[in-house]
Amino acid sequence: MIMFKHYSLTAFLDKKSRLSLHIEANDNNHAQAQCSDIVRALNIKKYTIEYGEGKHSHLSELFNKLSSSNFSHKECYLWGGALTNGYACIYLNKKRIYIRKLILSYFNLDENIEIKTTCKNKNCVNPYHFEYMQNKNTKLSCGDLRLLLAYRGQGTGVNQIAEALNVHRSTIYRKLKNERLSSGSANYSRS
Repeated sequence: MIMFKHYSLTAFLDKKSRLSLHIEANDNNHAQAQCSDIVRALNIKKYTIEYGEGKHSHLSELFNKLSSSNFSHKECYLWGGALTNGYACIYLNKKRIYIRKLILSYFNLDENIEIKTTCKNKNCVNPYHFEYMQNKNTKLSCGDLRLLLAYRGQGTGVNQIAEALNVHRSTIYRKLKNERLSSGSANYSRS
């Protein structure tokens, strides 16, 4: 069993406002790395890290779970904090921050990626339940697009790819229109 050390992250939001978070880490280096990810995600410029327990909150619990990848593939992790239109969020410095976008920033992923959940629960913030989409109305996730390119690079026909990805073949043609493959057939004529 891993024994975590307790730290306190104090983020200075402006001259009057501060945010205190409880951080659990294996050692000092882990605590510093975790705090670095948190302040990047929250876009905080000035902060301190100290030994001892910080303020326990839904946000600190989420960050501790993210740092240790302590999520179940089978169960939703429901946000216990504020909700806006059923979606998990926090209010920081008079700004609303959606938790799913915050998780993208924590993992240093592109902010233009849209997240849909496989569990269809608007309140779920379990990263194992996320599908990452290039835009809101796309039918293929980022992983599906990579799989599409891998299939096509191996010479698999468009109809077979469409069936494997559970989309219409016109969706495959549209995605392939602007993609270049380094190997495999460059001819995308109907297969």
